[in-house]
Amino acid sequence: MSALPARMLVDLPNWLGDFVHALPALAALRAANRGGETAALLPAAHAPLARLLGVHAIARPTGVGFAWARLRLRHRFDVALTARHSTRAKLLLAGAGAPVRLASRGRGAAALGLATFEVVRSRHQRHDLDQALARLGLPGAAAVPFRLPLPDHLRRQGLRQRALLGDLPGMVALLPASCGLEAKRYPIGHFVAVARALEAAGVTPVVIVGPGEEGVAAPLIADARAHIAPTAWALDEIAALLAACDAAVGNDSGLTHLAAAVGCPTVALFGPTAPARTAPVGGALVLCAPGSGDTAGAGLDGLDPAAVLAAVRAVLVPRAGQAGRRPWPGVAPETGRRYHAKSGWAASSTGRARDS
Repeated sequence: MSALPARMLVDLPNWLGDFVHALPALAALRAANRGGETAALLPAAHAPLARLLGVHAIARPTGVGFAWARLRLRHRFDVALTARHSTRAKLLLAGAGAPVRLASRGRGAAALGLATFEVVRSRHQRHDLDQALARLGLPGAAAVPFRLPLPDHLRRQGLRQRALLGDLPGMVALLPASCGLEAKRYPIGHFVAVARALEAAGVTPVVIVGPGEEGVAAPLIADARAHIAPTAWALDEIAALLAACDAAVGNDSGLTHLAAAVGCPTVALFGPTAPARTAPVGGALVLCAPGSGDTAGAGLDGLDPAAVLAAVRAVLVPRAGQAGRRPWPGVAPETGRRYHAKSGWAASSTGRARDS
């Protein structure tokens, strides 16, 4: 199918982490649609990030489906595809009325008259739209580190934000919150131990959480003298601060994925979720707790703060004042060095990235 260039709509996920995983495909679609119009349908909070890729952002209200799409989107697009897999997302796509409509197989997609593609869930999530891209005559997402481009004014803003939040020579972002499974969260007491050690070494720990998650940050502020970024900041402002930090450490969460995508040297902590499926698309040093990937029982309690601190030190990039950072080579998720609490560091992978 050769449908591009065209007026194209890409319906993107609700959760920030899933949204970041879809960005390589969105960037590929935008690049292939030169001469056309590419629009992203997404939660309003994600719009500043999508605009960084040069796409038009359309805010999607919570819970909308067929009727909303028929009223707001019908006949506006030639091609529409969704990166979401719910029945509601497929109803919305049907309501959009584009001549070419692509959705993942199942949940009523065929009955709604949508062209379907398969999602291979044994592969990394960045590949979920590969077969949709193939239907449009495009190659799948490359297994290389993805970078979300930040314009110069945002990078300068990030450096100003950094200066306001701490005056020590280094700064590390701590990302202790996550949505969904409670077992995905590294114990806050362990985070406090890491933050204390960083502060003692002359590094400012700055906590970044989302709106409504301030309670998660409270122990780090009270017990480790960590600073906190304002939760009212837009996501592009958070991205700018993350890009200005020397390193970041966090759970398998949206902010951890965003940190890696903007090029911040990132340590990603994995317990019940599998890095082969959801490691950061921007590249990260992945630390796995015992039993990592086992949703039935794996948690992050067994991951020693000393191991996390060692990983942060391994990726930490020193600054000379605010002059800039030494280059740090990104690591594709399929080649990232991993640490297992029982067996220690795995050997560094070299050469071509592997598909998981």
